Amino acid sequence: MSEAPRILIVRLSALGDVVHVLPSLSVLRRHWPDAHIGWAVERAAASLLVDHPQLDRVHVLARKEWVQQLKRGAGIGVGTAARKAIAAIRREGYTHAIDFQSNLRSSLVTRLSGASVRVGQPRAFAKEFSPLFTTLRPDPISPQAHKILRNLELLRPLGVELDPILPGLLPPRDPVIAQELRESPGPRVVLQPGVSQFGAIKAYPAAHFVQVARGLLARGVQLWVAYGPGERALADFVVERAPGARLAPPTRSVLEFVAVLEAADLFVGVDSGPLHLAACVGTPVLGLYGPKSVSLYGPFWDPHQAVRADYPCSPCTFRRCPLPEVRPEVTPTGTWRISPCMDTLDPQQVLAAADLLLEGGSSTTIAESSEGVS
Repeated sequence: MSEAPRILIVRLSALGDVVHVLPSLSVLRRHWPDAHIGWAVERAAASLLVDHPQLDRVHVLARKEWVQQLKRGAGIGVGTAARKAIAAIRREGYTHAIDFQSNLRSSLVTRLSGASVRVGQPRAFAKEFSPLFTTLRPDPISPQAHKILRNLELLRPLGVELDPILPGLLPPRDPVIAQELRESPGPRVVLQPGVSQFGAIKAYPAAHFVQVARGLLARGVQLWVAYGPGERALADFVVERAPGARLAPPTRSVLEFVAVLEAADLFVGVDSGPLHLAACVGTPVLGLYGPKSVSLYGPFWDPHQAVRADYPCSPCTFRRCPLPEVRPEVTPTGTWRISPCMDTLDPQQVLAAADLLLEGGSSTTIAESSEGVS
């Protein structure tokens, strides 16, 4: 390309998936330092990208608000807002659009952007007819290759040199947000027991998290229990049953929460946006895995440990576990359907993995069978 391109990144949601595209942004900026780069994202993850040093523009699409308005019959207002959002994207004059999400809603944004070169996931990884809206697709790599590597492949048809893989960068954080945590004697551990409704199949039993919290406190750590929107009651549940644990500082944005993660010596949680954020800023992470593949969705950056259930049908691609062994669990945030693969993860095995990280051990995946540790 003779002139620096104007590139639109399309990764609308979710938080962890947005984090997985950040290395691609860094590689793009290295290859084209003078390019104009924008990002189309939904509101939930937008605060992670605003003021990002490698972005020239962030386009926030209020999809959830639009859905709620449609339910109230405000279709005309939603149509007007959506047209304005697309018009703002088109005014940027993007020449290239890269659809990392590659489902129907992301591919529509990609197509309507006005970019003549539109890159999407190969057909093997694309959903909902999205290949119909793209002009370039890379050859598929291994289905078990990490999502970060799969995303980087989308840059290959543009002639971008992928090696070395650059870490994902984040905007500057205000350390005052986590000052109390930073000033506490180490080791400092942040534990997050919550999970989104969308990712409920990955929920770890609340009672198991209490056992993990008590075990960590017995090891002399400073334990802070974090929570996302709607998860405060669950965090309180763990704190009340694990004397010595404290609630993590309240935060008003994803970026403020990153400052909390950055101040920790260890993060413990399920496969989630917070886990991948913690790994992205260099905090050692301990991930709890059952239904999802560690090779595909595990922590990408070292150091980390992943404890996974070696259940007969794990990993799976379901959003809701179909097995009869599913156990309903009443928690302060509602009744969760606990998948048997997550139910079998022994808190003692989780604590053993935490010991390895707190002692500076190397990154591994620990498999635990449905009959015990394997």
